[in-house]
Amino acid sequence: MAVLTEEQQYFFDAQGYLVIPDALTAEELAAVRVAADAAEAEWRENPEKPGVRRHDLEQVQNPMEYDPVLYRMLEHPRIFPIVRELLGEDIMMLDHDYFITPPHTKIIKGWHYDEGFPGVYHPRSCLMIKVFYVLDDIPHNGGGTVILPGSHRFPYKPINTEVPEDMPASVRMCLPAGAAYLMAGRTYHCVGNNLSEIPRRLMIYTYGHKWMKVWNTYEPSEALAAQAKTPLSRQLLGLTDPYGPNAPLELAPLLEVSG
Repeated sequence: MAVLTEEQQYFFDAQGYLVIPDALTAEELAAVRVAADAAEAEWRENPEKPGVRRHDLEQVQNPMEYDPVLYRMLEHPRIFPIVRELLGEDIMMLDHDYFITPPHTKIIKGWHYDEGFPGVYHPRSCLMIKVFYVLDDIPHNGGGTVILPGSHRFPYKPINTEVPEDMPASVRMCLPAGAAYLMAGRTYHCVGNNLSEIPRRLMIYTYGHKWMKVWNTYEPSEALAAQAKTPLSRQLLGLTDPYGPNAPLELAPLLEVSG
């Protein structure tokens, strides 16, 4: 059964991104925020934990390793089926990060796309999709991702404006907490300038095909792999035959129900 409307399918194919306004319920958002806060605190306490520590961008790498809620987000029961329908049944996780853009930070010439296959132009192929979950409201000047619609079909990289928001025809992902947006791997984008008083916080999951390789340093630990109880969970963590049968869609609720 299709989970995408024809309008959503057409929009993603044409524009290279898709916004899901109410991706997380209030209860889910609260649980993810608690898990993200705990992961961030543990990451800050231990400088040896992997990630990026810069004045203009902080990256808690592998957040699924910190909390079961952040692991179950990989198979979010409403968002993951959409990604799977767009990408294909041979879907697999490539990386996952918790990104924080501090207040009053600027990005200079940061336009890029994430799907790097030099010399290969594949405008009709969808090789990678990133899902961004918004943890706090992002105001217009709050550093929301700036996207150039339709650029996933360009055979070249467009211009790289010094100020991200100056890119002609670009759109800002200024969204409320609990929203999510999907982006094709070749879509040209940039972190925006966060001129607001609050940090921009995003939980990001990147999906590709199981014949690919989980990106270096994102391979699941033994402890995380042990949490993968279903064929789909194992496939998503790269623990199955990349050329074997695809796992069926079997999803559990994001939040555990007690009593």
